Amino acid sequence: MVLLSSSTVATLFISAITILCTFGIFIAGYALQQHSVRNIERDFRSLDSMQADYEHMTYDTNKEQSILDPETGELETWNQGNFAYLQLLSEPNPASICSTIALYKKLVQGGSTIQDRLFMYPQEWDLIMSTDPVVNKALAFLREASKQYKFWLLPIDMNLVIEQGYSLTDSKLLRIGELQFMAYDSVLYLRTPGLLLDAQELDKMILTRPLPMKYEPKRQESYRNAAWIGMPLRAHDEAKIPPVYLLSVNTMRNRVEARTHVPNVALRGFGDLAAGPNFVKVTGKNPAYVFFDWDEDGRIQQDNNTYYEQWTQEVGEVCVGLDLSHY
Repeated sequence: MVLLSSSTVATLFISAITILCTFGIFIAGYALQQHSVRNIERDFRSLDSMQADYEHMTYDTNKEQSILDPETGELETWNQGNFAYLQLLSEPNPASICSTIALYKKLVQGGSTIQDRLFMYPQEWDLIMSTDPVVNKALAFLREASKQYKFWLLPIDMNLVIEQGYSLTDSKLLRIGELQFMAYDSVLYLRTPGLLLDAQELDKMILTRPLPMKYEPKRQESYRNAAWIGMPLRAHDEAKIPPVYLLSVNTMRNRVEARTHVPNVALRGFGDLAAGPNFVKVTGKNPAYVFFDWDEDGRIQQDNNTYYEQWTQEVGEVCVGLDLSHY
């Protein structure tokens, strides 16, 4: 039989306690990590797929106002509410940033009646300078333009998404940041880059047709809408967002409901108010807003884009001295 000294017993006891504490910390960290992953995955799933809690819903009517059309002499119904335009980027592309500035400048100068204009981006842009000097200059133009043309910058903290190994995409940025829209009745997202041709015509996408907004069993337009078709945001599966996307974020009894829709392009004079560059070749008419596509290298598609030269001129006026040809 071997007798252990008091110092040996103390050493063994301390070692055992250290091992137990280390193991406990490991288990706690692992559990916290799994909890975070589950929370992110849950947030990425479309809230549209969740069953509505009909019992506790209230009936919010879509406020409307009838005005006289000066051209036809007929009464038109216009939506009343708190609305906003939205553009966002998960990657700091200078061409797209300058395109947003040009859009919001023309909305102001063109007499848009939509109250707010928003630009959403990862908060990291404000904290870490890019290695690309063109990106840094474009961001400087963006911050200055937000004051001049009165649009809101919405930096979103995406660190948790990145730390958990998820790729940063436009759809994930929108999913994480959508709570910013709770103050609005509806928010209309438009893809950047793009070219605005008529601000007041673009306003009609929000103002002239009943909006889905919050689900209301007594309001048919909220679930069977001729102008807007439900399109869930699948942030976990799809990187891109539809080029034209209507969002409405509402509080329910014990959760937040985010509803997303795309315009019904079959409705001529409405669904084509925002369209791609090929639209004019099919109809002979210009849309109010033209959203651009990208080529295989991730640059703006110039082939068969009759609006590219005008766009180049307009972004050159708001981002003076920047060479955007490589973006």
